[in-house]
Amino acid sequence: MINYDITKIRELAKKPIKELLETAGDMNYAFAACCNACQAGIGLVPFDEQITAAWALYNGKVIEMNTGEGKTISAVFAAFLHVLGGHNVHILTYNDYLVKRDYNWMKPIYDLLGVDTGYITESTTPDDRRKAYKCSVVYNTAKECGFDFLRDFIADKPEDVLLGHGALDCAIVDEADSILIDEARIPLIIAGSVPAQVDDELVRAFNFIKTLGEKDYGISDEDDTAYFTDKGIGKAEDYFDVDLYSDESRSLLSDLNDCLTACFVLTEDVDYIVKDNEILIIDAFTGRAAKNRRYPGELQGAVELKHGIKTEKRGVIMGSVALQYFMRQYKHLSGMTGTVYPSEEEFELLYDLKPETIPPNKPSCRTDHPMQVHYDSETKYAAIKREIIRAHMKGQPVLVGAESIEESEMLAAELHDSGIKAAVLNAKNDEAEAGIIKNAGVKGSVTISTNMAGRGVDILLGGSDGKTKDEVIEAGGLYVISTSMRESSRINRQLRGRAGRQGDVGESRVFTALDDDIMVKYELLKLVPKHRHPAYTEALITDSIILREVERIQRISEGDRLEERKRLLKFSAISEKHRDAVFKARKKFVTGESEPVFWQDNSAVEYDEAVSRYGREAVNALQCEVIIAVLNEAWSDYLTYTSELREGIHLTSVGGKSPAEEFNITSQKYYEDMEEQVTAEMADALTRLLELGDINKYIITKPDSVYTYLQNESADELVKKPIMLQAVEGARLIGEEDDEEPPAKKGFWGWLFS
Repeated sequence: MINYDITKIRELAKKPIKELLETAGDMNYAFAACCNACQAGIGLVPFDEQITAAWALYNGKVIEMNTGEGKTISAVFAAFLHVLGGHNVHILTYNDYLVKRDYNWMKPIYDLLGVDTGYITESTTPDDRRKAYKCSVVYNTAKECGFDFLRDFIADKPEDVLLGHGALDCAIVDEADSILIDEARIPLIIAGSVPAQVDDELVRAFNFIKTLGEKDYGISDEDDTAYFTDKGIGKAEDYFDVDLYSDESRSLLSDLNDCLTACFVLTEDVDYIVKDNEILIIDAFTGRAAKNRRYPGELQGAVELKHGIKTEKRGVIMGSVALQYFMRQYKHLSGMTGTVYPSEEEFELLYDLKPETIPPNKPSCRTDHPMQVHYDSETKYAAIKREIIRAHMKGQPVLVGAESIEESEMLAAELHDSGIKAAVLNAKNDEAEAGIIKNAGVKGSVTISTNMAGRGVDILLGGSDGKTKDEVIEAGGLYVISTSMRESSRINRQLRGRAGRQGDVGESRVFTALDDDIMVKYELLKLVPKHRHPAYTEALITDSIILREVERIQRISEGDRLEERKRLLKFSAISEKHRDAVFKARKKFVTGESEPVFWQDNSAVEYDEAVSRYGREAVNALQCEVIIAVLNEAWSDYLTYTSELREGIHLTSVGGKSPAEEFNITSQKYYEDMEEQVTAEMADALTRLLELGDINKYIITKPDSVYTYLQNESADELVKKPIMLQAVEGARLIGEEDDEEPPAKKGFWGWLFS
């Protein structure tokens, strides 16, 4: 296929779509057909820049396009080219609202091009999911597609499979920085629901934690974790009569650490909210209440105990995959976002995606004011309030990007006292998003929102009807204010990008203070004289050294987050290899591609007896069901074991060992030993069948329901130091030489994966 020629495309676009489609194998004819369909279907003529972006997407790039420049249409062009090549395409975005909006908006274009399309949201039924995945182009969220991948992992019959063969072909990812970078380390979990039993050990640990005094524990600002001091360790060992750091106390120590975190690190209305007797975790990057996301291990139960919440059901984890690993399953991947380059290294490291900047159709008219640095939060918020009032008085709409629910409500209350009614958008009222954003560009409006990343909605000057647009332009356009410098410059850039869309006028400014969390974490206050000078409390900080350090801190923070994701990549690689092997083997049994012959090869006498009683076809069908169930149970046990292993793996550094290496070695050993578990379970199943005397009485126990959720994740275990080694440098990461495939194991496991 030849390269594209904009001039030729514009000329060809004068021809009828039907004629163009007859020669759509030529790149220029294909793009001309798309241009025609776009104008006829939705009344828009694509910009040259949108065509350039489509070509980059088709060639596997991650593109940077400003807000409002038309990424949605570019994705249609790229998807059409993939479809012409015989491929299936998933267009993955951030939330269900954007899925339905983009599908309905773009469907007339696909219809004119003769491309069948579908969409999937959280509420889509299994039957409708299967139908949608058979379409050439499917709009979906990344997490729902990942959950369907996991649902296939526990499917019992071919008709239960959702994605189907070869479904993970091509993916175009919208909001790529949020999905592929910010949430890359978040595991998608599928679990079976079983009746909840009170974990007496967790309750006992929680009750002990409530007895601690301030000298019994400490909080690490570096990684937001709580730990026992020497006094606290002694108190715990006396209370439980154990050696807290012995192997026998591993489970207890894990529970105590979770309770410490729940009580002293996690904060309501900052890290999570309590709504309808349920804990809803706040996504740090979007400010949304993340549905179906749980804290790892017993931390979820500890937070529930903190708020007196009783859960009737508990989940048994049946499958898990980190989002970054799931996205790497696609044969062809590309992405688009408004902010690429701050994460350029990560896109290349994790996904081999090279960035490309698409110039705006119209040059930006937004004024990005210099960051204002204040001594403390008190003076910072006073300055923010003055700036909002000043803009409001002249009729300029203001969008304030707050960092937490607590902050958004505090600012709204203070403005209310000054006679300004602000609309607040946070995790407590996400359902009101459309209405709030609709009016955010109206003359004199003030909107306070927890982070706008991932909301994906353009703010139109003058409101959705544009009635006050001229007056808003006269007042300076949308004014975007960020209340703090975020850990990634990309987050601040995303917020700034809400102003000045498509060449509109607008302004933006970032406010920060030396007692903001990121400043405290990196101890910037040490640069300021101990005796506060009036210049630091009554005016902006203008000291060039401090201002340079403020900017440097953000770069350091970005580097720390990259290192965290690298650690996770190393830490979870071995488990991902194991999951892939088990999943592929299990799927062959489900789809009928392979038939298990374990009973024939290992229990021939018993197998022949069963066949003589019940018939070969019935016995073989049952054997297939049994091996699928046994693999489910074995894999669930593996996930539970490795989760507990991670909790205390940092203790191996006491003996001078690498936690990463020890985790990989121990996980591999457990994985290999799973052969014994599967062998014993399969033999017992055949014996049980013969003892029952009736094949119809053989019941395979399964969870009473299945559900999915997201889990917060990090790889802190690789760098976390035991109390006695906190002064010692962190353990080294596992090297590339440790990443070789484990040697093939003979016996059942070798047969299973051959």
